[in-house]
Amino acid sequence: MENEERWEAEANRLDIQNRVRNLMWTVSQDYELDIEVDQESWQKSKYIAFYDAVRHGGFARYFSTEEYEAYITKRVYAGWEPSVLLALGKLCIDCAVYKKLEKERRGISSIRRRAMRDTLEKDSMRLTHTDWGNIEACYLRYMLDGTEADERNQRLIDLICTLEDAEDTLQIVNCLSRVYESAYAKGFTKKFKGLSEELMDSGEENKEYTDKEYLEEESRESEDEHKVNLFTDELMEEEDLMNRHKANVIVLDEESSSRMEEYVERNYGKSYLSTQEQKHQNSQICRGNHEGSRLHFTDGLLHGELQDSAKAEYVKKVRDENLKVLNLNQMVTRQNVQMLANTLKRALLTRNEKEVVSSEYGSICARKLWNLGRTDNRRLFEREIIRDNTDFAVEVLIDASGSQQGRQALVALQGYIISEALSIVKIPQRVMGFCTFGDFTIMQRFRDYEDDRAANERIFEFYGSANNRDGLAVRAAAESLEMRKEENKILIVLSDGRPNDVIAGSLRDSKKEAYCTDFAVKDTAAEVRKLRNKRVAVLGVFAGEEEDLQAEKKIFGKDFAYIRDIGNFANVVGRYLKRQLLDV
Repeated sequence: MENEERWEAEANRLDIQNRVRNLMWTVSQDYELDIEVDQESWQKSKYIAFYDAVRHGGFARYFSTEEYEAYITKRVYAGWEPSVLLALGKLCIDCAVYKKLEKERRGISSIRRRAMRDTLEKDSMRLTHTDWGNIEACYLRYMLDGTEADERNQRLIDLICTLEDAEDTLQIVNCLSRVYESAYAKGFTKKFKGLSEELMDSGEENKEYTDKEYLEEESRESEDEHKVNLFTDELMEEEDLMNRHKANVIVLDEESSSRMEEYVERNYGKSYLSTQEQKHQNSQICRGNHEGSRLHFTDGLLHGELQDSAKAEYVKKVRDENLKVLNLNQMVTRQNVQMLANTLKRALLTRNEKEVVSSEYGSICARKLWNLGRTDNRRLFEREIIRDNTDFAVEVLIDASGSQQGRQALVALQGYIISEALSIVKIPQRVMGFCTFGDFTIMQRFRDYEDDRAANERIFEFYGSANNRDGLAVRAAAESLEMRKEENKILIVLSDGRPNDVIAGSLRDSKKEAYCTDFAVKDTAAEVRKLRNKRVAVLGVFAGEEEDLQAEKKIFGKDFAYIRDIGNFANVVGRYLKRQLLDV
């Protein structure tokens, strides 16, 4: 009986797939085109599944899916949120194709309207759970009966509706960029207190330059390097999002994978490790959840053979913008550095004070002699202890993924304040940035333990790009920190609380679980716990949005600092570091 039911269910599934694919092929007139049929959509409404196929086929017929896929991939590399980008992209695609399709086939209009009504009725949780879900609901109502939304959402809908007469893919992606930036703008820079307002949009020109350069370069090298599922990605409810087992993975084809190392060197600089050292690091560190990943340790493009490349010019431009922010905020920066340094100095002086402790040897203590023959207490002596104030080493690890791009000057400033204060009190420190591109997690060294104070300004070469595999970066940083001779070690992580690496380096890697949402948060939290179990203190400095605070708490527990006012930066970080200096 069970076998019959399974057979019937499988036959039903295949029948659904055939019906949906036949509809898509009829619309697209391309019988090599394929679509992954979403069974959940079908269960909600067959019209939703039918119209997904119609929209997919129409887009493939009138526009270039390759150009669109390349655009999506570059934006994800730059740190844009994939689920939001795909959800808004679906609206842009719909607006660009529906009139063209309705002119050719009258029946499509009724399928589209029925799908929209069913989406509003049967998918209300998703549409009311997020801001971009609300935008979709407003769009559907406007398309069905002309109901206008509030001023902000209607402005976005009007922008999307300019695509009704779109003639090429470039118009669609340009419109999608504008919609995304309006609907999902990260407001960290504008909300961050205590900084000169002249820096508000300092990163925008550089960000546009990066994307343009990257798109042009990739289009010259290959027209089919990105396999992206664009049409079946549905934004899940928030509670499901953190528990989803398999997120969409962007897969690079064989040619892209084979040239990945060349690309990484060209865009991030050659490794300062020998080939043998690099292999050893990979074999020791890239295990477990990070099996198949690779590490690339570099000093950056401005400190090697590629200083005259186009990408190096971009890095120089970013550095100059970051230094401009420093110059505009010299006073508040100097105050923070001095305040943090003074806090550390006082803690170190306290460590230098003589401490008298009971002991089994030393100078005899007359007031304890009564214990003789009466108790088992053998601590009848006292001795003085002077703790060494130089037995500390600190590693500062900075998330350099694309999601930091809009606030890269502010993140660099935070790293600089910490580094300057540690330099003043002569605590050995290393500062590293990290991001992930394909298989590679790039670890960029801004200053090393033995560098002098002048090296601190190299932190302003910091910029955001690609993704972030936080667990692997923490593990790699810990490896070098644990090798230090100092007894007490501290790791400070500046991140936005969103580990996210959904780009597989090859088709083989696409079968692995996507490194994002709850899976990535748990992995990073596990690495932090391992370090604490080894008596390495770990502090998270939160440089992100309030919506990601819960993830940050899961990773760092109570030892994380959320700084919204730069004037309070030294106080918050100083309190934690002081506690570490005094408690060991």
